[in-house]
Amino acid sequence: MRILSNHAGHPAKWAMGAAMSLGLVATLAACGSSSAGGKVTHIQMAAQDFAEPRIDDWIVKDLIQAKTPVTVSISYTTGASGLLHTLLLKNSIQAYVGYDGTEFTGPLHQAYTGKWKGHPNAVSAYVVSQEQKKWGLWVSPSLGYQDTYALAVKSSVAKKYHLTTDAQVAKYAPHWTIGTDPTFQQRVGDGYKAFTAAYGLHFKSAKAMDYSLMYEALAQGSIQAAVAYSTDARLTKLHETPLKDSKHFFPPYHGIVIIQSKIVKEWHLNKVLAPLMGLITTKDQTQMNYDVEVLHQSPQTVAKNFLVKHGLIKS
Repeated sequence: MRILSNHAGHPAKWAMGAAMSLGLVATLAACGSSSAGGKVTHIQMAAQDFAEPRIDDWIVKDLIQAKTPVTVSISYTTGASGLLHTLLLKNSIQAYVGYDGTEFTGPLHQAYTGKWKGHPNAVSAYVVSQEQKKWGLWVSPSLGYQDTYALAVKSSVAKKYHLTTDAQVAKYAPHWTIGTDPTFQQRVGDGYKAFTAAYGLHFKSAKAMDYSLMYEALAQGSIQAAVAYSTDARLTKLHETPLKDSKHFFPPYHGIVIIQSKIVKEWHLNKVLAPLMGLITTKDQTQMNYDVEVLHQSPQTVAKNFLVKHGLIKS
């Protein structure tokens, strides 16, 4: 859900806009999936061009290729997440890794308010049922992790005060300055004002700042808390800990796999991919993002290492 590094959850990621990668559209429009005797033998995937979806697409690719005769290829785009959904409906691609919250607020045009607020499981179930009903798309259960807004503190502070949830910050908030991006402070219903009210947080002050500055500011102590992203590699790099949103204030942004149902049925991909469901913890995904973004390992290598570690493919 990282805005500045083209993350998936922010509503702006649904609008295709000028950032859409026209080259990718032109390339994929001609390829689609190859088939023999009506059975698909090749799957084209696509990912937004940052570490997390690249890694997860490779995890899905490698597992499918290890367990079926199907070949899988991946293309990358700087376009918004809505582009991937559009390409899927046009059969220019047949699968991608996305987020249930993005599908909910994007193509399904819902808002995390009213009956949905505080009920992330209902949101996830709605996405699964409606993607199938409207477009014949299979949506997997959660891969395990969430990439969403998260209140973060220095890991040393979390350890010192035994902080694990947002609610536990209330005791210390009056002495702390929190950092957020400017958009979060302005958002109505799911922004700073509503978030602090939901948890009874009364910070000494709130600073609006760019994400490129926020994580460093937290590490250096010029702010004591930050509204970060739960799988951001900088959390690992700078020894910062995301706390649990125990009241489910933010919409769910679970990593999910979306595939054309026809292909899932042909190759029983629901069973092939079943070992992945719930397997990738938020800590796992953050570490993998760190391996790519900070240690400069390739997404392919990181994905393979994860699958080998869990015994899903051979080294």
